[in-house]
Amino acid sequence: MPRRIGASLALSILASLLALSVSAADSSVVLLDAHNLPLDPDHNSLAISQLVTNGDTLPRHGYATTSPGVADIRIQVDDASAESNVLPVVIESVDAASGAVRSTLKLSAERVAPGQPFRTDFLRIVGDETDREARGVRGRALQVALRDKVVVRHAAQSTSYRVGRPGVERGPAAARQARLTVHVLRRNAGLPAVIGSDDAVALQLVRAQVRTANEIWLQCQLTFGDPASVAMDIVDPPGPTLLSISDRDGLPAKGGGEIVFTIDGRGIGPVATRAQATPFETGRDLAKAIQAQGFVAELTENLKTRYGAGASADILVRRRDSGFVVIAQKPGVAMSSDARQKLTIGQVDLGDGLREFDNATAQVGTLEERVLIKALSDDDPATIDLFVVNRFEFATRQGEAFIASGQGPIANAVVIDRNGLRQAPLAWTLAHELGHVLLDDPMHPDNVGPDRPWLLMDADNGRGTVNGPKRLRPDECARVRRVSDEARSPLLTPYDVEHN
Repeated sequence: MPRRIGASLALSILASLLALSVSAADSSVVLLDAHNLPLDPDHNSLAISQLVTNGDTLPRHGYATTSPGVADIRIQVDDASAESNVLPVVIESVDAASGAVRSTLKLSAERVAPGQPFRTDFLRIVGDETDREARGVRGRALQVALRDKVVVRHAAQSTSYRVGRPGVERGPAAARQARLTVHVLRRNAGLPAVIGSDDAVALQLVRAQVRTANEIWLQCQLTFGDPASVAMDIVDPPGPTLLSISDRDGLPAKGGGEIVFTIDGRGIGPVATRAQATPFETGRDLAKAIQAQGFVAELTENLKTRYGAGASADILVRRRDSGFVVIAQKPGVAMSSDARQKLTIGQVDLGDGLREFDNATAQVGTLEERVLIKALSDDDPATIDLFVVNRFEFATRQGEAFIASGQGPIANAVVIDRNGLRQAPLAWTLAHELGHVLLDDPMHPDNVGPDRPWLLMDADNGRGTVNGPKRLRPDECARVRRVSDEARSPLLTPYDVEHN
């Protein structure tokens, strides 16, 4: 009796295995590209669309139709055993870090005649909720993040793809990361941050901004990393810790004058000015006098302003423990008696907002901006420093970027105010300003060509819709990688996340 039961069980298992073998041979599910060619999950990867999601570039119907959207995909199922001309299929994206399902679409695949494979309509891969829920394409847009796993399933068959290629590769689809260091300012020392109801909320708001920037820059297979892991701090505005020589005008010294001031109450000088000494040369003399009193002096030469006679110079002064100092005028004595070369104490006072640059000072920045960036940046040329302030003094902008091609002492830095953060779903301000740094380009496409308001780098569109300013062009993605490859300190590094 036991032997007969064992024989029956063996026959049952064999029959099941044969059935599975036949099913596996007769059924398969794959993704097709925009030209209806199968995508190989081992050699191809997926990318989000750089087109307006619900524009006329997404084909509505058609078994043999191709798509002008190069990143568009559709599902194809080969099932010889199917009796119906319609099959249910599922596509879903799985979070790269947690393994949780991010987005799911339940679709129908159809065939025109028996013997043909089944196909869905074309789908568009997107990076954010605005695109996923766009009118006219709801149910045909799959939201993903960089290196997500995208799984297509029919019955017991499934195939997995990845968004972007592994970071170890060098091709244009390889995943890359740009690292941020975020500094959220307090309005005054000891006061709450300039955003949020408390410090924890302030950091939470900025992390949400980083998440939004990730969604936009996914178009270039680029991320700023897990927002929870981005380096952030909340800091006091720098006090009077910087000296500027010939700010804005860059004039040389007349000579025959004297410079005197105090640092933390300790007298510095007199230091004589030399005829025709450039601001940097005068700064070198001052730095020696400052260092002789036991302080650390960092001398930098700025770029020339548009109407300046030459380049100004700054001296950032710290204590030996890296703490900020207080530079002050000596009571009753002018800081400089030179007839031509002025000396200015620089500090950040956010009481009236941060003074923003104008056309004349765009490359060098205002004195207040230079103090902010030189005093608080992390000094790592391979990271982008982001500064969050309450507002800009003259309200002429919501964000600013300082880029590397100017060859000045401040670069790879972004300043954004509260209004710029508030405009995130309308103008994508942070993603836009980061674009200036990554592209190493101060211009906007509508400054030098036709107005294309759907582009991220457009200067004046604030529509928070699917056709708002959020698209990047393929040539811009290529430029970002080229700029990083050519830099001595590349901003982009290989990126990958393995599923748990």
